[in-house]
Amino acid sequence: MEIDADLVVTRAEITDAAAATFADSTVIPDRYARPDEVGDGVVVGDDESHELPLVDMARLLDSESSEAETAKLGSACRDWGFFQLTNHGLDESVVQEMKNNAMQFFRLPLEKKNAVGIRAGGLRGFGHHFSGPSRDKLDWAESLILTTQENEQANMELWPADPPTFRYF
Repeated sequence: MEIDADLVVTRAEITDAAAATFADSTVIPDRYARPDEVGDGVVVGDDESHELPLVDMARLLDSESSEAETAKLGSACRDWGFFQLTNHGLDESVVQEMKNNAMQFFRLPLEKKNAVGIRAGGLRGFGHHFSGPSRDKLDWAESLILTTQENEQANMELWPADPPTFRYF
């Protein structure tokens, strides 16, 4: 199947279109409005007993418990797609500072966030993601995808310089 190049939309075009949709507006477009849904504490499905999966780093590294914890990690990734890592050894103040830096970044004007936008053909950087069929309500989601390997492998130009402390965590 051949793809019509005129129909391909880049992430930058999605970001620009999304920003234009909301620019200077106090009205949420119908495609994004969800008045019939509960805003806080939405639970998908009927079973409210689900809890965020916790994975214990100390148990992963302990030879006596690593097999069971690895199975738990695999299950969390398969069933949820994410998990909370505990006993990772990072001081809570460092974790809080990382959260603060991320919050400051996402509060920046779009132009500043776009300075580290996803490049053509790339997967890392700032962007917007829309999911689901086009007839459904759209979710507004900004993301910042970064490589956290050694600096030589990470593309540091995609790491925000604002806030100034962002790159040091």
